Amino acid sequence: MDFLDELQHRILPGDGAMGTALRAADGACLEELCVSQPEAVRAVHAAAIAAGARVIRTNTFGANAVRLARHGHGVSEINWSAAQLAKDAAKGTDVHVAGSVGPLGISAAQAEARGIDREEVFMEQIGALLDGGARVIFLETFLDLDELLLAVEVKHALHHCPVIASLACPQDGRLPGGATLAEAFAKLRAADADVVGINCVNGPAAAVRLLENVADDGPRVAFPSAGLPVQRVWRASPEDFARAVPLLAEQGVRLIGGCCGTRPEHVAAIAAALAALTEETAARPGAESR
Repeated sequence: MDFLDELQHRILPGDGAMGTALRAADGACLEELCVSQPEAVRAVHAAAIAAGARVIRTNTFGANAVRLARHGHGVSEINWSAAQLAKDAAKGTDVHVAGSVGPLGISAAQAEARGIDREEVFMEQIGALLDGGARVIFLETFLDLDELLLAVEVKHALHHCPVIASLACPQDGRLPGGATLAEAFAKLRAADADVVGINCVNGPAAAVRLLENVADDGPRVAFPSAGLPVQRVWRASPEDFARAVPLLAEQGVRLIGGCCGTRPEHVAAIAAALAALTEETAARPGAESR
């Protein structure tokens, strides 16, 4: 079934954190592992699928020309290989492969000063992901709304496939540029982003709080973080994610996964909670299936 069509019928569980699973050494390039250690990346995808993920993201969050320049790796090779690895892992299943695209890591002013054409940078990465077989593009962890809108525009210029536009919104619900989450969603919808939402926020409860007061029509995505071992303030358990699933569903979220610190156990908890929610909904007299 087509990705967007399926979102109309059910809420899908997404995968967990690629970087957490790979645990690269300091200074190493996670994305380069798609070429040098493909089996390690494929194993992460396989574990997510085995845990119940219906959407997996390629290991390409930072695989753009700006971020890869410090490591000396080729953009096209890494992104194409990453998409192929995810496709291979999903072969024979009904899992959707989404090409992960993160922010460039520099501001518009910095890009101009360095003579970097941000549109061309996004075009190179997204084009290689599409060539490799990704049929959904997941733009994730953006703080700069204008940069995210540019990436959406580039995706549309390259292919008609669905695009997910996700922001790493601070807990006060306002982006660094001043826009509220509601204003950001409205602009993204106007730019024809198919799915909008948030990721890399501090736990599933924070994701619920951020979304509950934002009026918005259309499917949403939420991939909250669980936290990292070095962080002492919060660390969300698989049970925390499971408890948040029905609350996120009430907020129109149709794709639920995990960001930093989430593992297959979190994915399994999400998948189980969604299965229980579907059964509960189906049991209600006259209720339509989620």
